[in-house]
Amino acid sequence: MKLNVYLMVGLVTALVGCASPTVVQSVKPGDAGLSCAQLQNEFVDADKFKKDAEGEKGVTGGNVARVLFWPAIVGTYMNANEAIAAADNRKVHLANLMSQKNCSIPGMPDQSSK
Repeated sequence: MKLNVYLMVGLVTALVGCASPTVVQSVKPGDAGLSCAQLQNEFVDADKFKKDAEGEKGVTGGNVARVLFWPAIVGTYMNANEAIAAADNRKVHLANLMSQKNCSIPGMPDQSSK
């Protein structure tokens, strides 16, 4: 009986561990010292992480396979929401730094013409 409990806990842990979107740090050490180009690259990376996380919320091969074990789908959705929020927070932080340094923000109209 104990073996079954351990197997079930292991299975749940393994399937919930399949929640794959990457949750980025909103603020990284050294962000303030980055150049405009480096900040822009970080911004683009954060946007990519957000789009990847949004893709995990849709119908994916992994999610279809997880239908047999619904807690894994719940784990993936929760992880995706956390990853999206973290990426948004990172983008806001980076946009603030770029504004302070008068850098252009990717995807935004150039503010230097004002």
